[in-house]
Amino acid sequence: MKRMPKISFRRCGRNKTIFILLMCGYCSVQIAYLQYYYTYIDVYMNLDFLIPNLEVITDNIQETGTTKVEPLNIFRKEDAYRIDPSEKICDNSNCDNLKLLLVVKSYVLNFGQRNAIRKTWGGIDGIRTKVIFITGYIDGVNPSFIEIESKLYKDILQLNIEDTYENLVYKTIYSLLWLSDLDIPNTFVHFVDDDRLVNTFNVYNVAINSMTSDDLVIIGYKLDFSKPQRGINSKVYISPNEYPFSYFPSYIIGGTILTNMKTVKLLALGVAYAKIIQIEDSFIGIIATAFNIEMKHHPGFLPYKQKTPNHLPEILSSPGYELTYALLRDWKIIEKSHTQLLPASLLRLHQ
Repeated sequence: MKRMPKISFRRCGRNKTIFILLMCGYCSVQIAYLQYYYTYIDVYMNLDFLIPNLEVITDNIQETGTTKVEPLNIFRKEDAYRIDPSEKICDNSNCDNLKLLLVVKSYVLNFGQRNAIRKTWGGIDGIRTKVIFITGYIDGVNPSFIEIESKLYKDILQLNIEDTYENLVYKTIYSLLWLSDLDIPNTFVHFVDDDRLVNTFNVYNVAINSMTSDDLVIIGYKLDFSKPQRGINSKVYISPNEYPFSYFPSYIIGGTILTNMKTVKLLALGVAYAKIIQIEDSFIGIIATAFNIEMKHHPGFLPYKQKTPNHLPEILSSPGYELTYALLRDWKIIEKSHTQLLPASLLRLHQ
């Protein structure tokens, strides 16, 4: 007769303790997730606070392409531009073959940065691209310098707003309004800051593989569960009165966004009806969420600069290029490697 194996009650107790701890940890994670979820979803359920009459507006736009709802914001485009390159954007020729428009938000005094961009990622051969620099003005600075630059390169859109961080959201708004009046329906648009290195070849390849001219979509580095900054000393401080929710809707970081002209036109329509907040990328995320514009994440739009240049052949854009010599140096690496194709997973994105 076989003996029954002895049962170690000490071992059973230890296993039971481990099981209980694991279950407690799992439950804690689930509770934390639900707290995040329901707090986060609160802003989605209250978008009317940010865009009054949203349901009526979206129904009107879906049916007729426009709405008769009274806009929340009035933008006087006739007074908005000190320098307007609209008539020269395609050198007075047809824009039908323009493939990629690079819209660069640039500080008005960054002459060297703009020249470096023209010599590198803003002036490549092989893809029909065009670069436009969006600037403001500075009181007390002689405007003749930017006027000379504009006459020389025909790529400056100077807004009639002071060039400050607080007005960055208005740079984006007036860029959208200006673009929406152009007749270039089949063009991809990349909004980007002038302190970034852009791999234009990769940006174009991702655009043609991840969207069509009929899509409503923006692509970039997507952030979820982002909280508004309540510290009054923060550069991106926003008060509870201005924005009462605990989270922002999902958004694409504002330094680098890829989209198309159909989406640009809808965003340009939406800015008239949304409560303006100074956090530029969150503001665009609110409009995209409200008007059902898809936001796709792509890791190639870097949120910070990598320590080594080995990654440059696979990036789409990288910050950290305030120094022009660094931009010129690293662009050479991209030029030498641009015949290398991105992996399929980075070319064709899914929701």
